[in-house]
Amino acid sequence: MYFLVHHPGVLKLFSRRFRNSITYLYIQGDRKIMHFQDGCGMYSPDLGYTLKPGSFTFSEVEFTNEYRVNSLGVRDDEEALTAPDIVFLGDSFTVGWGVNHEETFAKLLGKKTKLKTLNTAIPSYGTVREMLMLRKVDRSALKCLILQYCDDDYDENRLYYLNGNRPQILRAETFKKYAAIHGKPKTYFPGKYLRLKINKKLDSWKAKPAKTPDSHPLSDLDLFIHVLKQNEDLLTQVPLIVFEMNGVNQTNAFVTALAKKTAEPAQPAFIRNLIVLDMSQYLEDRHFLVLDGHLNPSGHEVVTNVLYETMLQAGILQRTEDEDDKLAAERRYQR
Repeated sequence: MYFLVHHPGVLKLFSRRFRNSITYLYIQGDRKIMHFQDGCGMYSPDLGYTLKPGSFTFSEVEFTNEYRVNSLGVRDDEEALTAPDIVFLGDSFTVGWGVNHEETFAKLLGKKTKLKTLNTAIPSYGTVREMLMLRKVDRSALKCLILQYCDDDYDENRLYYLNGNRPQILRAETFKKYAAIHGKPKTYFPGKYLRLKINKKLDSWKAKPAKTPDSHPLSDLDLFIHVLKQNEDLLTQVPLIVFEMNGVNQTNAFVTALAKKTAEPAQPAFIRNLIVLDMSQYLEDRHFLVLDGHLNPSGHEVVTNVLYETMLQAGILQRTEDEDDKLAAERRYQR
């Protein structure tokens, strides 16, 4: 188990099911939480935490990357804060966890479109804090918003609803406690992974308490739309592209249901106008880090190309003459 956790190149030769059993050991026993590492994250009274302005290096088994963070506390340069054309909202998948800054789909799309992009994503943010972050951004030149949803958003969105549409923000004392716990080195000792496996098996044998009915009637989809509706003033005048990203084991259940929900005539216009993408039909296992489950550089390229084509089809972008000629040539060749 130790060998496979530390040699992902060998692990990728095995079946998905077997890989999942080993990645569990890595995630539970080794993976660090970026924003609670010393020098990587900092407390924010408005958002709970952001990345720490300046630069830092974040490393795991499969990668070592430098993070350059601007004064807003997001992974982008300072100049990107002034009148961006495209703003990205999301969590660690959009941050570019595991890849260099220039390899993220936020940066690649900017290069491809020749538009100014701003990546406001922060690891573990849900829809609520993504909207709070958006309110801090210069939206004067905004042409498009791109929002990446993750099933981890559910808890944050649920608490927001139960709290009367007020965000539940991490307190400074709690942030300090989490930083002290998660900032400790995760060292190896003989039997570490075996103990994780045994504990997981024991937990599966324990009698589970009966589920009590949830204290609210809303699904993850309903909660997501509810948060968007509370921020309608931010979202009515600009195209909004939404896609889901949950890692190598993702499904398309959420975006499939979202596409149906947004088509309902009773929804407000800005919800009906959402552009919903199913990234699962474009991404394969080879586009993800073997252990970590985040997108690798090739995965970011795939997402970039899908977003680019989507923006062209929606009329947000226009093809250049060279692209028109190339497309016409490809169609002639296909005929």
